Amino acid sequence: MRWLRHLLRSEFSYRFFAFLAATYIRLVFFTCKWNVLGKEIPESYIQAKKPFIVCFWHGRLGMLACAWTWKNHPFRMLMSTHRDGLLIAKTVGHFGITWVAGSTQRGGTEALRGLIKTLRKGETIGITPDGPRGPSQVASIGVITLAKLAKVDMVPITFSTSRRHRLKTWDRFHLPFPFGRGLFLWGDPISPPTSGDETEMEKTRQLLETKMTDLQNKADELMGLGR
Repeated sequence: MRWLRHLLRSEFSYRFFAFLAATYIRLVFFTCKWNVLGKEIPESYIQAKKPFIVCFWHGRLGMLACAWTWKNHPFRMLMSTHRDGLLIAKTVGHFGITWVAGSTQRGGTEALRGLIKTLRKGETIGITPDGPRGPSQVASIGVITLAKLAKVDMVPITFSTSRRHRLKTWDRFHLPFPFGRGLFLWGDPISPPTSGDETEMEKTRQLLETKMTDLQNKADELMGLGR
């Protein structure tokens, strides 16, 4: 079945499955009643023309393309060049979101330089600190390094829906269902470490990880899902 593997890895397949995924995301978005909490947080950065890093867990990627409503403010997502990353990149492309190739876990110097340059241009970067392959909900030190070098804050976000299914994947992917309620929840910003001291870097990493997990739990509880 070599021909089938080749077909599934073809550009056509990526575009086709990305189209299906984007269509499903739109179906969920337009059939659910959504609420947004904490929107004033990213709004304050955008009005001040101050770049920042949006952080979200890999398992909550599903609807976040719909959370970015500032169409005139550039937003780019960090994606791996793995097959899954390419599919996600093409999916969010349907929502006007571009991508930067790289990974916060592999420490690619070239990718890091590109991200810093993007942030210094005033654009916003979206990152899954536990991507691309986990461990689930464990923040990598890479995002902290990026925030420190670029001197920008990290702002967590998550979403939850009243109707969902948790896939048995490494990230326990939250698959939302249509015709329910949905919530986008922004968290308080986290400042980058002021020095490269290992203890301070690790303290900031743990703070980000805790804040992101607490935010996700809060969103689930508000949707009546529990933890």
